[in-house]
Amino acid sequence: MKTAFNLLYGVYVAMLALSFYPTKCHVEGAKILSIFPTMSKSHWFLGSALMKELALDGHEVTVISPFRLSNAPKNYRHVEIVYNSRLFEDMMDEVFEKVDDSIVQKMLGVRDFVEVIANTTLSSPEVQTLLHSEKETFDLLVLEIFLDDVLLGFADRFNCPVIAMSSFGASSWVTSLIGSPSPLSYIPHPMSGLTDRMNFWDRLTNVLFTAFDEALMTFLCEATQQRYYKEYFPNAKRSLSEMRRHGVSLVLVNSHFSLSFPRPYLPNLIEIGGFHVNRNVNPLPEDIKYFIEKSEHGVIYFSMGSNIKPSKMDQQKRDDIIKVLSTVKQNIIWKWDDDTLVLDKSKFLLGKWFPQDDILAHPNVKLFITHGGLLSCTESIYHGVPIVGIPIFGDQLLNMARTEQAGWGIGVTYTKLNQATFSKAVNGVLDNAIYTTNVKTISRRLRDQPLAPMDMAKFWVEYVLRHDGAKHLISAAQDLTFVEYNNLDVYAFIVAMGLVVLMVLHFIVKKLVKMLFAKKLQSSTSKKNK
Repeated sequence: MKTAFNLLYGVYVAMLALSFYPTKCHVEGAKILSIFPTMSKSHWFLGSALMKELALDGHEVTVISPFRLSNAPKNYRHVEIVYNSRLFEDMMDEVFEKVDDSIVQKMLGVRDFVEVIANTTLSSPEVQTLLHSEKETFDLLVLEIFLDDVLLGFADRFNCPVIAMSSFGASSWVTSLIGSPSPLSYIPHPMSGLTDRMNFWDRLTNVLFTAFDEALMTFLCEATQQRYYKEYFPNAKRSLSEMRRHGVSLVLVNSHFSLSFPRPYLPNLIEIGGFHVNRNVNPLPEDIKYFIEKSEHGVIYFSMGSNIKPSKMDQQKRDDIIKVLSTVKQNIIWKWDDDTLVLDKSKFLLGKWFPQDDILAHPNVKLFITHGGLLSCTESIYHGVPIVGIPIFGDQLLNMARTEQAGWGIGVTYTKLNQATFSKAVNGVLDNAIYTTNVKTISRRLRDQPLAPMDMAKFWVEYVLRHDGAKHLISAAQDLTFVEYNNLDVYAFIVAMGLVVLMVLHFIVKKLVKMLFAKKLQSSTSKKNK
């Protein structure tokens, strides 16, 4: 009886204590402007996922984007970016032809991308109306950082703090905005295809390529950004350089240490990798569910992402892929962009769109063949499905390098893709359980987080709102030059002082030797005179 009383009393005290404990700081509904300007739907998918959640939490959200969210909450407003869709289609039509271009050639195309993003976004009629409105006010700007720094001008125009968001991971484009360190000795450039284990020549390549990238940004893209900034934000109180150094309070990166290489982060660089993955799996459409569950040996899911068109692939490579997939025991779900491909319907399920996240969640999916995009890799890891990757451009090479190093998939270089190489990769993953074991181990790490990534993202958005822009998070590194940041002047001073000391010692020793020699000579002369 006494034990029961003590137990009840303890529960009462605990409940009383919790009633006085503030479990969460409340934030009133804020007016949030977000800009996700790229023509790639996968980028918008990330942004709209976060904005939709913030709208459901009571914030008034305005999203500037080329894409419209279906079934959007009533406090979610869309401001349209009007793109020349044919321009993007043409770019995607050529990716297979340009896959063998050198890194330098690929990087030189960046200037055109910057021009298109800036011009199309800022000149769109609805965006212009928003910019020139005297009634519009915003408490926060959430901006996707992807070669679009000019859009930081919106924060100056509406006098609000900025949260940057990166769908590309923690690239130098992002870390430079907050001064987060990126040691080139073990942090590879996202487009280099290197890992964090670099020998001397790898490190040399990484340094030179990063220097080339930064020089390219400065000499080819800087003028474009500055021109549009002056044109569309003529009354800006802060320069574009100032906005880059002190305008961004916090960065959300679509990454997680379990997905990539360990690296140093400042406290205002927050990993939210996997936040777009469905924690509650949606029911599959009946035709897809039936196809998967009737497959005795399981299925292989094949998708090259939302932008790449497999129909533009080299004919011989496509035929080699079909030959390999026709011989495996598993059935195939293949995302294909047109109606030209006709295959055995009992073996292949073709479609222009599939609910990828929900398909990968099904336990009968044995392998994912992918282009190696970050979103696809994240979904594959979360659901514990090994991959065969065919990287084409961007960070896909780096993602596949990480995949092979971690041992949960195999990459096939597109230029070397044929029946033999593709068969070796596909059967290598299917026949070796270690790939599935490894990906499930990494999946446990990704899932083992104190807070769900979406909740983490929302917390930090509201943190910045609660603390008036959270300027206290901005590192002093943003006020330092390259020389000061790397202490090059300090090291030069130490070396110079060391040389001065050595020179003084040399001078003293030389004088002493000369004096001693003179005395010895004088003594010797005196003896002779005697």
